[in-house]
Amino acid sequence: MNVIQELHQYEEGLRPPPPSAAHIWEDGTWVLTDENAAELLRLEGERLCDKVDAAADSTRRVLAGDPLRALEYQQAALEAQAFKDQGYPKKAVPLSVSAWVVKGRTARQAADQILAKAAEFEAKLLTLRELRLKAKAQIRAHVAKGKAELATQTADDTLAAIGALRLRA
Repeated sequence: MNVIQELHQYEEGLRPPPPSAAHIWEDGTWVLTDENAAELLRLEGERLCDKVDAAADSTRRVLAGDPLRALEYQQAALEAQAFKDQGYPKKAVPLSVSAWVVKGRTARQAADQILAKAAEFEAKLLTLRELRLKAKAQIRAHVAKGKAELATQTADDTLAAIGALRLRA
């Protein structure tokens, strides 16, 4: 009995597996077509963009936490800003600000802390957005130029930067 390894059965008989999905069988050999290679590269670029989006989505969930709590914080920031804009009137402290007046904190300190935390959160979200959108544009530009390795490197670098942002959450 003869054992033939690494051959696949096709309608026309046995042949070795294709080197990649971009290769086609032509005249008894696997041939890489430019059109197939370009499509494969485009698909890889979209896969890399999807990975960047998924990492950003996951990090956004870590940063924001529960969506209802994020809404609560947003409301508190709006009320704290209005309170500050009015000059911190002692007789008109919003409930969301007065809720943070604990452990010797004044209403002004509470409002300022709420605003500082909101600014920090917003800065992280904007950094995340910038990382995500720039990376996707760069990945697509590298793909358009046929530079798969640069597209992969851009995705890897961005995933590391998003991971670092997540750790500072």
